[in-house]
Amino acid sequence: MEEQALTFLLKLAGHIGHPVAVAVFAVVIAASVFAVALRAKRPVIGSILAAGIIVLGVAPFVASGFLQTRGVYHVQVVLLRPDQSPVDIAQVKSSNGGELKMVAGGWELDIPQQARPADGKLTLSASVKDEFLKGKSTLVLGQDYYPTATIQLVAETSAMVRGVVVDEDLGAIAGATVSIDDYPEVAVTDQNGNFVLPAHAGKGQMIEIHAQKGQLTGRLSAPAGKAVEVIISRE
Repeated sequence: MEEQALTFLLKLAGHIGHPVAVAVFAVVIAASVFAVALRAKRPVIGSILAAGIIVLGVAPFVASGFLQTRGVYHVQVVLLRPDQSPVDIAQVKSSNGGELKMVAGGWELDIPQQARPADGKLTLSASVKDEFLKGKSTLVLGQDYYPTATIQLVAETSAMVRGVVVDEDLGAIAGATVSIDDYPEVAVTDQNGNFVLPAHAGKGQMIEIHAQKGQLTGRLSAPAGKAVEVIISRE
């Protein structure tokens, strides 16, 4: 009967993950093992087995308590593209400083209790330059010492395009309209041919610029955020 109870407890313990519950079950199982050993008239072996079970069962609880006493936050950071696929390579920064380490599935940041912000708020930002993505997430450090912060990345669109429209003789063209392919905004050049326009892209991302005045037109592929010169002529 006691052997059956012990078998049942062992199966049940396999489905328990919380450190406190594991420790409690370890004590119960140890007591059952010792009782079985006594019935088999092997108290020494029973004592050794029971002690081993208790040590193994209580270890996670002690370790968890020790870490929380130290107050070290182990922040896991996960980056997701707009299509929800994970990002493996990126630049990740923390408002609280500290060294972000690459780990399986993302990044990890360790923050000692003494370095915790006064309001508990930790802001994490990330960028993927090659894909022109960026994102930010705010996490409140509380009772959970193993929190996870997910940063949802979005397309970088803050760059502007500045430049001048000229004719084939490099003379400035005033009153020319300038636009970016696929976007409705239109800029009109000033008397010196200058214009400024939202690029709808990240800095360095290639865009298509179209300029026109009357029968004069011109196109240019250029990186957003750079000063450009668009030459217009008769087609």
